[in-house]
Amino acid sequence: MTSLHDKPFILSQDTFLASQIFNLDQIPVKITIQLHKLPDQTSNEYFVSLSHFIQTPSRKPAPPVNQLNQTLVSESDNDKAFTTIRKSFLAAYEKAKEEHLMPDNSWLIPNSEFVAFNKKKVQ
Repeated sequence: MTSLHDKPFILSQDTFLASQIFNLDQIPVKITIQLHKLPDQTSNEYFVSLSHFIQTPSRKPAPPVNQLNQTLVSESDNDKAFTTIRKSFLAAYEKAKEEHLMPDNSWLIPNSEFVAFNKKKVQ
């Protein structure tokens, strides 16, 4: 198992809040979302670590991420932050289906920098 302290992209200690797993209809790959906050942060900004990015044939390249390989979301609570991320996945997925593309596992690109707490690295 890779230690979080061995990961070069972690520049500051943040606080893990929660995780959620979901999948897209017709794609059985489990996608993990993890929410983090900086310990001294009182704003509504969450850092969101994703186990996978979505890249449909009509959406290239995959969405960019910052140097921490995380996305920043501003929401009022954990549930709304999770909903925002799921909606971004669903928007790309639904757009591809509207273009009559058949859903495929290859649409999900594993995040090679993702470390699931108490689990092994995503393959």
